Amino acid sequence: MSDRFFYMKNQMVLGYRGYDTAIVIPQGAVKIGDNAFQYHPIIERVEIPEGVKRIGFYAFRGCRKLTEIVIPNSVKKIDKHAFEGCEALQKVTYHGVTFQKGEKPLEEIFRIIDTKDFSCCEDWKTEERYALLWAMFSGNPEDKEILALIKKNFVKMFRYLIDQNDMQTAEKVLHESKLINKRNLESITKYAVEKENTAFQELLKQE
Repeated sequence: MSDRFFYMKNQMVLGYRGYDTAIVIPQGAVKIGDNAFQYHPIIERVEIPEGVKRIGFYAFRGCRKLTEIVIPNSVKKIDKHAFEGCEALQKVTYHGVTFQKGEKPLEEIFRIIDTKDFSCCEDWKTEERYALLWAMFSGNPEDKEILALIKKNFVKMFRYLIDQNDMQTAEKVLHESKLINKRNLESITKYAVEKENTAFQELLKQE
């Protein structure tokens, strides 16, 4: 696959004229433009490199063969309807967290990322909610709505990070003063000791 098959303008991907079913967005791109891959008939897998910051409106709308997409940490904004009608999606990796298609359509993930509305997730497992919320936090740790959602169940959610041994997210969390306080620090430290997770114990000692 060659980058020459992509339409580019001012570091924005505007379209693709190749015939590969698995594509990698070119290095140097900072945005996937509105409607860039809309209704593309053959794309099955898309990998977005670090450096892309935004996925535009209807960017992958109607890509009915798209089964897998990898969205990196650099992406801060996914515009509405970017993955509308991607009925074949089986696997979505967002900020290092992977979601597999189960009883729920993966399109819900993008709707939640955009609206921060978890009301449709009543049947989700607790771990799935926590994974998505931490992924959203990793994308934008200053977002007040996300911080408010995390605060409600902070200790339980941090325990999830310990169980997953997710040091990268934990370090971001501990550097976010709006989330950590003496009481929950003591609680999560106790949990790390119970789980015999020495790496987390050392990390928490620094606070």
